[in-house]
Amino acid sequence: MAYHLALDPRATHPVLPGAQQGRALVPHAPTASLSLPSPLSQVDPSPYLTTPPPQFGEPVISLGDLLGYLRRFGWMGLLAGLPLAAAAFYFLGMGPKVYEAEAKLRLRIGEGNVLKLPEMGRQGVTELSAPQLVNNHLTELKSRRFGEFLFEHFDPEKRRAWVASLLANPGRKAMILRKLGLQGPPGPPPPEKDFFIDQVLAAVTVEPLKESHILRILARDGDPEMAALLANSFAGEYIRFFGVQESGLTQGERDYLQKKAESLRTRLEESERKLSEYRRAQNFVGAGESQNVDSARMLQFNTAITDAQQRLIKARNDLQTIRLTQQAGRDLMEVRVVGENPDVAFHRKELDAKLAQRRALEPLCGRRHPQMIALSGEIDSLKASLTRAMDAVVTMAEREVSNLESQIRDYEKQLASARGMAVDQSSKNVEYNLLLDQVNADRQMYQTIVSSLNKAEVTGEFTESGALSLADTASPPDNPVKPNKPVAAMASVVLLGVILIGLPVGWGLVDEHVLKAIRQGGSPSVNIPSVRDVPHVPVGQPVAPHVHRPPSTRLMMPPSPENMPAPSAPLVIPGHGSTPVLARFPLIRQANPEAVLGQLLKPEPLGASGALQQITTTLEMQALKRSGLGGVILITSSESGEGKTAAASALAAAFCHQGRSVFMMECNAVSPALHQWFPHANHHSSWAHDLESLRYGNTHLFLLPAYDLPAYATNELLDGYRAWIDRARHHVDWIILDAGPILKNFADVAPLAPLATDVLVVNNPQITPPARLRAALNLLQPMMSSSAFRGLVIQGA
Repeated sequence: MAYHLALDPRATHPVLPGAQQGRALVPHAPTASLSLPSPLSQVDPSPYLTTPPPQFGEPVISLGDLLGYLRRFGWMGLLAGLPLAAAAFYFLGMGPKVYEAEAKLRLRIGEGNVLKLPEMGRQGVTELSAPQLVNNHLTELKSRRFGEFLFEHFDPEKRRAWVASLLANPGRKAMILRKLGLQGPPGPPPPEKDFFIDQVLAAVTVEPLKESHILRILARDGDPEMAALLANSFAGEYIRFFGVQESGLTQGERDYLQKKAESLRTRLEESERKLSEYRRAQNFVGAGESQNVDSARMLQFNTAITDAQQRLIKARNDLQTIRLTQQAGRDLMEVRVVGENPDVAFHRKELDAKLAQRRALEPLCGRRHPQMIALSGEIDSLKASLTRAMDAVVTMAEREVSNLESQIRDYEKQLASARGMAVDQSSKNVEYNLLLDQVNADRQMYQTIVSSLNKAEVTGEFTESGALSLADTASPPDNPVKPNKPVAAMASVVLLGVILIGLPVGWGLVDEHVLKAIRQGGSPSVNIPSVRDVPHVPVGQPVAPHVHRPPSTRLMMPPSPENMPAPSAPLVIPGHGSTPVLARFPLIRQANPEAVLGQLLKPEPLGASGALQQITTTLEMQALKRSGLGGVILITSSESGEGKTAAASALAAAFCHQGRSVFMMECNAVSPALHQWFPHANHHSSWAHDLESLRYGNTHLFLLPAYDLPAYATNELLDGYRAWIDRARHHVDWIILDAGPILKNFADVAPLAPLATDVLVVNNPQITPPARLRAALNLLQPMMSSSAFRGLVIQGA
């Protein structure tokens, strides 16, 4: 059974690199043919050995890398940080002085009608809670209606002087834009009313004081006297504004009631005149009128009509207020019947809570942060719910008017029916009762309207409602709040430090991990080309024995025998005439294995690109003779230290440069070294479940190092090697087996020789003399196929 190299035996389909199905290598006996995959054996996938899986805890970025980024790119941080720090100090620590004055309003939660007059103002907290009332006051304080009210009651001389000073000093931003030529010449001055309202609402900030019912009114201006005046006027005029709103009726409503009272009075006089004329004409005295049943019915209908008409007047008044607010483009929350609706108040409370939560997260999170995106979605949903609730209130107001009108028509029909029944009893009595009922109805409606008008006149004089009071007044401040030079200096130093450290480190990380990968095309090494840099055979599809390729893929297939130049006569090793020398590699003395690999890929005499080309050409010619492309290459040596792994790595890189896909498997668990030649293969493990997880970066190279395999589990390792070979041959062009030395680890090399279609022996004459080389070849010859040996690769030539 294979150790750490098992495929799930339940998977019946071939392995596709990059697929999502779970798979694990399983051991099975070697097959007789290399072209057909072996059937999977039903065995226990758990390994016999109990060696724990490797743990990869190596940090990606070290402290040394960060210090290196600071040394390399520190000048960028200095060049960018100094101007930005200077700009921050200029904007925060320079400019005209700004003074801030504060006044405070107290919100009384409780009974607000101190005189106990009926229908006077709000009778206390009803369905609205204290936080909702505070939010209502915050909204009204920043509303345009209150701005218009403040404009009408502000001192005209001081108002015009303040507007003139603002127009004369447009601000530092406008001055900078004008100096830079980004702003044209000043146009005509805006209307005084609109300009005053916009500026005063921008200069005044209203916020609640925590754990209290106090509203803080903060006013900022360049003149301390004006700042205090703005704060005090804002607080005092709002108390007056709130009292006018809570007095019950506005001036427009009073005018409507007066006109209605005059009309009802005229109608009452006309009804009384008709009743008096009828009595004189008929000499009629109605002593038992109250006992007449029909009269009682008509009186009830008249009472119902009067009550319905009163409610209709109120409903029409509310609907007229809503429509005027909509036509003016103002918020419907300003209308009392809308703002005090339970559903509207509830949605407004939820919306204010979410807005406060988002304001708390804005300094900490960006606009695309998941919490900010979720809060924005909830806020949009609450805004839509609030709009629907306000629309429902408007719809209910319109429906109430329609229902009351329909109800009055029904009452009038029933009253007419009752009158018809009374006519049948006595013409005189009925006529008299009709006139008397009409007089009573007109008198009752007129008295109701006059009573409401008198109450409005009385309660309207109390503009200072008990619900609000002035908790504190503002005085001219002594010290400005802006500019603050200590804060500006601290912010500049912090910004400079952040840029001095953050910009070099950030640019270094981007250059090292992003731009470098882009420059190398996704390959972890400059010596291995990226997938998109060369044409290739798609990995993950079985390669058929006979493949017809278009001319555009000429790089992918070896040249035809008739077009290929005749290879040079093979060299012969001295003292061993029957052993050909396939290629010679120069001796490269460098400590870094990756640098050695890069040197070998260079042209002669510094490198061995020609020798590698000769090896790949010979191997692909032999593959064509076997009626197919690719194969299994076994690379070994007589002794250790002869450069066997270097030759295997260089050959794998050469194949990748030619567009071939290569699976290189290290079969020397006694002395593993493949992870040193390919440093980014440290995370490749024999615990991998598919071939795609062994891909080296974004290249055609797949690596299976042996640094985490036990050298003593020979049989298990051999079963795993066979399983990997049988699976990988359908998905890659070449499989390279980096075996151990023959004379030292013959028991590990001998079982691999029958699996190879091509065998290469690396020899360094300075390490292994010809006699030991001949002994190694004699040991290996019986174990491999008679046509598998391709020759020697001489190191240090």
